[in-house]
Parts: sequence; structure tokens; C-alpha cells
Amino acid sequence: MNTKDKIIEITFLLSLENGFDRVSIKQIQKESGVSSGSIYYYFKDKDDILVEILNRYLMGNIPLFKEAVRNSSDSLRERLRVAFILTTTSFNKKEFHFNSLTTRKFNHEDYFMLLTSIFHQYPEVRHMFHEMQHDLNDFYYKLLQEAIEKGEIREDIDIKTMNIFIQSCIKGHITLWLNQSNFSLEEIVKDDVKMIWEIIKK
Repeated sequence: MNTKDKIIEITFLLSLENGFDRVSIKQIQKESGVSSGSIYYYFKDKDDILVEILNRYLMGNIPLFKEAVRNSSDSLRERLRVAFILTTTSFNKKEFHFNSLTTRKFNHEDYFMLLTSIFHQYPEVRHMFHEMQHDLNDFYYKLLQEAIEKGEIREDIDIKTMNIFIQSCIKGHITLWLNQSNFSLEEIVKDDVKMIWEIIKK
């Protein structure tokens, strides 16, 4: 693991625990075992590290996510179920390629809370979230279009409107999962996919 990757990984893991704004260069230096000079050799400032974190742990997941959904099934209903599940549970140490030297545990709830705080506190990187959303919009649009062409769902579906509805359900199920302990993830996903399918099925 090279020095630059180590700095990015340690900063990300510290941010999960404390929030990015509360992570100092001194902490990064101590936890990564590299000098402050090495940190500033690779990054002009902490915000520069933030961009790399988002590239790796947000944008970098999208191709893997799309591939997993497409490979899961030929059925749109099953693909939607997998998309809902992967949105909240696919990210782990193996997929993020964390170095084995760290003993910190990855927590999905902390991950989503971190992304939310970054979006609100760092407007200079919001374009990356917007880019990700545009990519996902295209992805779900194509899934719906293919399902219509195969005769799997109704031909009169307004794809744009249904795309918005599906992604609203996905955002909503993440919020419920994070904030409502009386709802299990499986229950939320099952009900959301069932509701979507009742609208679009032939």
C-alpha cells in the first residue's frame, strides 16, 4: 500500500468515526504513520484529500453497483430488489479494499451520515454527488426501457416519472433504515419493491 493510498484510507476511516470536519492533519499523521511533509507532498490541503475520498468511496462504487445489479437477474423486479439491498449493504472492507493493517470497523450507518454531512458542509464537492445522481438516473432509465422492450412491464409507463419514483423510494428506504429501528431492512425493501411492481407490471 503506497503512502498516498494510506493517507486517503486513514482519513476516510477517521471521518467515519468523527466526521470529516473534525479530523485534523495531526490525527491523519499519527494514525497513518506518515509525516506531515508526506501528506502535503500528495495533497495541498485536507480538502484535497476529501476529493480523493469521494472519488474512491462514492464515485468508485457506482460501476460496481451497476454491474452487480445487471448481473443479478434478467428480471427487472429482482434487479430492483438487489439495487435496494446493495444501496445500503454492499459497501464493506473487502469492496473498499481496506488495508489489513487497520482494525477499525466499517459501519454503513456512519457511511451514509458522513456523505450527508459532506454534502451539506462542503458545497465545493456537491458536483460529484450530482454527477453520481445523473449516472444513476441514466442507469435506472435504461433498466426500465429494457423491461418495456422485453414486454416485462407496461408499455404506457412514463419512464422519467417512474425513474423519479424508484429513486425516491430508494432514498426513503435509506432514511427509514437509518432512523426507524422498528423497521427491518428486509421489510422496507420487500414493501417498496412490491409497491413499485404493482404500478408497472403488465
